[in-house]
Amino acid sequence: MDYISLIDKYYSTNLELRNVLITHSRQVCERALEIGRRLQEAGVAVDLPFVEEAAMLHDIGIFLTDAPGISCFGTEPYIRHGWLGAELMRAEGFPEHALVCERHT
Repeated sequence: MDYISLIDKYYSTNLELRNVLITHSRQVCERALEIGRRLQEAGVAVDLPFVEEAAMLHDIGIFLTDAPGISCFGTEPYIRHGWLGAELMRAEGFPEHALVCERHT
């Protein structure tokens, strides 16, 4: 999966929001990978590539919400961004990533 291509698909016209999304998602990704590596060291099987992808895409649905403070000018309440992102991920053929989107809030 090329998560940057997916981000580019939905965030090509609002570069300010794209920057907000990528900055936040990278922070989440770094933390999630750190936790995943620690779990691996403790003998737990962790799919680190999936962790990276899911962390980078967990907020993909924010552009559909109304949150002008972070440059979101959609019509949906912000609390629905996880569910909206899950719908996008399912439509893209990534049902497991969709679960992360809809369950992270």
